Amino acid sequence: MLVESFSKKVYNLALNFAGNKDDAADMTQEIFLKIYNNIDKFEEERNFSSWVMKLSKNYCIDFWRKNKSSRQNVELDENLYTNSVHDQALTPEDSLVQKNDITYLRQKLLQLPPDLRSLIIMRDIQDYSYQEISENLDIPLGTTKSRINRARLKLAQLILNEHKRN
Repeated sequence: MLVESFSKKVYNLALNFAGNKDDAADMTQEIFLKIYNNIDKFEEERNFSSWVMKLSKNYCIDFWRKNKSSRQNVELDENLYTNSVHDQALTPEDSLVQKNDITYLRQKLLQLPPDLRSLIIMRDIQDYSYQEISENLDIPLGTTKSRINRARLKLAQLILNEHKRN
């Protein structure tokens, strides 16, 4: 029941950190093992969903830190991020441009520090509300909003810096 309730959210978070399906699947399994092994540490006065997502985010950050050296060589699965955005009305050329744009943004996202990346993933990709993010990460709403703003600015700066070099 636990896996059924949270698997999609946990997998999507892991996928956006890992950049490929295989690592994301492995991370998701590890996260659920960690949840199972630490269920006795859950404080009943807390929101269970928030606890699961916080534990998931922390695992993803740890994974990212442990794999720092190989993250520069991450190859994104080209089909991973375009299927959900695919628009039937697009011409083949427009579809290719959209796919390239999404791949480019995902590559830039992988360059962000993990704490900032998790905020953008939750807000702009998984479409969590600011309130949900605040609750899931157990941080004040104002702090959540300012950190998301900082993450977006950092992502924009990465993109601008690359355009200046080219």
